[in-house]
Amino acid sequence: MTNDIEVLGEEWIYKGRKVRLKKLLLKIRGSQTFHEVIDFGESVAILPFKDDSTVLLERQFRGAVGGWLLEIPAGRIEGEESAEEAARRELREEIGYIPEELEYLGSFILTPGYSNEKIHIFVARQLRFVGQELEEHEAIRIVEMPYEKLLDMVMCGEISDAKTVLAVLMYETRKMKE
Repeated sequence: MTNDIEVLGEEWIYKGRKVRLKKLLLKIRGSQTFHEVIDFGESVAILPFKDDSTVLLERQFRGAVGGWLLEIPAGRIEGEESAEEAARRELREEIGYIPEELEYLGSFILTPGYSNEKIHIFVARQLRFVGQELEEHEAIRIVEMPYEKLLDMVMCGEISDAKTVLAVLMYETRKMKE
């Protein structure tokens, strides 16, 4: 099966602030074709617990979906940062907290059909407030809620953000194994 595909090269179509788009030139079973690939890189997402039963979420404006989404804090890994360093930085910037404890839950490729984004999921606890440091392009409102309400919202489909759903379900699975 591996001989069915030959990578012939790539052609950059667009390079923006957050994403780059390329054509991956291929030969599949003898025919030339291409795949369009959004080159995003790696990111982090964090399920932050303010205390044992309360989580901090973001209501963030997402232009791609034309509205506000309720989601966990997240962002790109920058430069030579580790996933843990990026998670700590994103929490500070987006919700204004620094975690004393950061637990790794797992990593996923979110949309392999057209993007290479790999996301690393964490749980943060023992948060200390230091103040939000939003970037100029971010519109974020902090929402505090009981974790059980978030779990209910995920289970009944009220949360549509994939990284938030994944984080909650992974956290629940981890709890069941303990």
